[in-house]
Amino acid sequence: MPIPTEVETKLAPITIRPLNTAADSKGSIHDDEKARAMGYRGGLVPGVTVLGYMSRLMQATFGERWQSNSTFNGRLRRPIYEGADVVVNGVVVEAPSAANGNTVSVDLTVTDADGSVAAFARAACRI
Repeated sequence: MPIPTEVETKLAPITIRPLNTAADSKGSIHDDEKARAMGYRGGLVPGVTVLGYMSRLMQATFGERWQSNSTFNGRLRRPIYEGADVVVNGVVVEAPSAANGNTVSVDLTVTDADGSVAAFARAACRI
């Protein structure tokens, strides 16, 4: 499969079933009881895990290049809960050129089960 490099090219989305890897952290925002006491539906999937979901899409698309020549800058907007699928999307926003060191830049989003953007990022990979 060719590497996407043209601006506005959409990456093949991936669907992930979130897992709260910190659910046993009693008294934290990841613990169901504590999170409910704070007004959430339940324990939150750790932010680093959610951001990692976007890295999965970059790995699937750019392979080894992503592992050795990349940058990532992500933000969280709203909680993700275990069990309800999320979709990770990406679109090329900057094509590789001599001016940018032959780097392709991608805008990424994690969309929750309600269809809202829960996290977003800009990633770049030298190709």
